[in-house]
Amino acid sequence: MAKCTIIIILFSIISLGYGEIYSSFMNVQNLNYLEDHLLDLLKDYIAKEKERIGYLENFYNYVYGSKVDLTPDTYISYPTNQFNVIHRFVSDWNNLESYTKEIFDDPLFKAMHSYESLLPNDDDVAGAVKALHRLQDIYKITAEHFAAGWPLVDNSIYSKERERQLQGQPLDVKSLLRLTKTAYEEEDWRKCAAWGRQAYLNILKNNESPLSSTWFDVLDYFTFCLYKIDELSYAKELTELILEYYPEHERIGGNLRYFKKELAAADHDSDYDAIYGREKRSLFSEPLPFLGEIREKENVNITYVPKIRPGADKPNMTEDEIEYLIEDKEYNFWAKRMRKYRSLCKESAPLTPEMEAQKDRLICYYKGNTPRSLIKPIKVEEAWPSPKILIFHDMVSDDEAKQIMDLAKPLLNRATVHNKLTGKLENADYRVSKTAWLDVGLYNDREDVVRRVNRRMEDATELSLELAELQQVNNYGMAGQYEPHYDMATKGEKAFSESDGGNRIATLLFYMGNTEAGGATAFIDAGARIAPRKNAAVFWYNLLPNGDPDLLTRHAGCPVLAGTKWVMNKWIHVNDQVFTRPCDVDRYRREKPAKLYNGHYTQ
Repeated sequence: MAKCTIIIILFSIISLGYGEIYSSFMNVQNLNYLEDHLLDLLKDYIAKEKERIGYLENFYNYVYGSKVDLTPDTYISYPTNQFNVIHRFVSDWNNLESYTKEIFDDPLFKAMHSYESLLPNDDDVAGAVKALHRLQDIYKITAEHFAAGWPLVDNSIYSKERERQLQGQPLDVKSLLRLTKTAYEEEDWRKCAAWGRQAYLNILKNNESPLSSTWFDVLDYFTFCLYKIDELSYAKELTELILEYYPEHERIGGNLRYFKKELAAADHDSDYDAIYGREKRSLFSEPLPFLGEIREKENVNITYVPKIRPGADKPNMTEDEIEYLIEDKEYNFWAKRMRKYRSLCKESAPLTPEMEAQKDRLICYYKGNTPRSLIKPIKVEEAWPSPKILIFHDMVSDDEAKQIMDLAKPLLNRATVHNKLTGKLENADYRVSKTAWLDVGLYNDREDVVRRVNRRMEDATELSLELAELQQVNNYGMAGQYEPHYDMATKGEKAFSESDGGNRIATLLFYMGNTEAGGATAFIDAGARIAPRKNAAVFWYNLLPNGDPDLLTRHAGCPVLAGTKWVMNKWIHVNDQVFTRPCDVDRYRREKPAKLYNGHYTQ
């Protein structure tokens, strides 16, 4: 009726000529009605603008509050903060346009559109979620720890200001739900339940409306994952809660009937908690037991592949059964290796008395065997006896490391690995980093830092770099890693061609980033763990003196837990080492540990 009145008033005013409104009280009266209507519309508009601006202010305060007093690099040194940045661009910044006015000369509007090609997509979020899950597996970090943003390194020795820098931003419910969904999709039910619990506690803390889709999704996923880890009592309890608000939901109702049936069949209602040695408790008043723990896969029987073909002593086995047995034993080998990898990434392995005795004989010394190193001797630390692993300290300065990283940044591409069968380079999920290859004489290498560092490598290793590969700089991403691998080609693999200089005889690995936790180099079969040391280089031979591969050099790059990881590799080839490292007929001879004789370094 009000709309009809306004329309009639409009027609009556339009029928008047311009300059005639003032001549009649009725015309002014009608105009006053129009102004009242416009005021009502303006009131509604202001309310919507306040809501819009309120959303933008809340978003700004949430993001800015987590970054205040932190440098950009310090903020993203915590893994969940890296995840938050990636996830926000997909879930929040993309939706922010609906809350901003499209004013084409506005800097915010122009910037959002100009950055569009640089922004992450859903695949990047999926990769970030898997990275957090990987850190949980390797470093035994609970979902609760990550969700709260607790420090990942010992903060007892730091000041209050530094302690703030070591913490992460607590995850919001959208992020927690995404982590829960990914664990669900991967059928990792224990992680799913752990992250689901954190999401559930978050909606309780923030009084999320049970009628919201977020509330329903959190409880839906959480309930199913509780069921999958045999927490049926809690699954039933949560399902009943969902049905209080969604009584007509057919699938949830079916779930409740099924949970009740399962509980009744096993008499869980009375005995379930007694079986597991715990008292009956409420899901809502106390934390759930066992959730968030990261457990190794149990009941994996580690065996060794026999020297004869599996099944040869069992003539009744079919070819399919034999192939299955081979695959099973290969999996057991892989499982054992990966357990050792995860263990070494977290802490050094226990040593046998013989290895302890060998380590006690390791020394540090200054090396000055070339004219340049006589002027500035190289600091050498023997880090491991077999295979012999050396650490050259202060191989680059802070300024040189920065120059090398700056040279590499515009050249970074996804890291590749050699395919064992084809010998070609290709991407692989087990190596997560970006690489750049640096040659001497780069147009922007004004101080010739690449050539300088190359000469220093020759002085330290006393090997020829004539046929060595270019310097490879690696920047590891979020939980970036390189799973157990060899640098050289082993028997059965396509070796490096003669034009490439033959096989890789040695590796020199530089640490240049500021890695605060994680990021160690783990030698899986030797049991060695070399923690990152800024500006130092780790050196080892990949080949035995007779040219055979040294199978104890299988190593891995552990994921970075806090900080950043920049490394530089130099792979040295065998063909031009005729005089620097002559072959030895004894294939079992290894590099002898250095020793002091009358105060002088000898071999």
